[in-house]
Amino acid sequence: MPPDIDVDVQAVRRLETAAKQVASSLAALEGQIASAGDVPSDAFGHLPFASDMLRAKYAEQVTGGAELFGAANAAFGRVATALADTVEAYERNEQELDGGFKAIQAGMPG
Repeated sequence: MPPDIDVDVQAVRRLETAAKQVASSLAALEGQIASAGDVPSDAFGHLPFASDMLRAKYAEQVTGGAELFGAANAAFGRVATALADTVEAYERNEQELDGGFKAIQAGMPG
């Protein structure tokens, strides 16, 4: 017989909350990175070719950073959703087991 599984549902809920908070923080950072990309056109000077190259590399880094933070935000959002689904499944399972035991008890002679 397989061992019983004892799940601390409240701990899973705390993990869900933490994952949501991380996702929210990452979303805020993603926005800050995007706003960091708003620099004046002369921010990299006026050197022929060099200024354009620096501006392009900076834009590339800003875009890449925003994409990474966006992906991390989405990943933590998926983790939070999966944890919420896990809690729901455990709670539903507990309710069904409880209902089954109550039905058995109700059917037994007193």
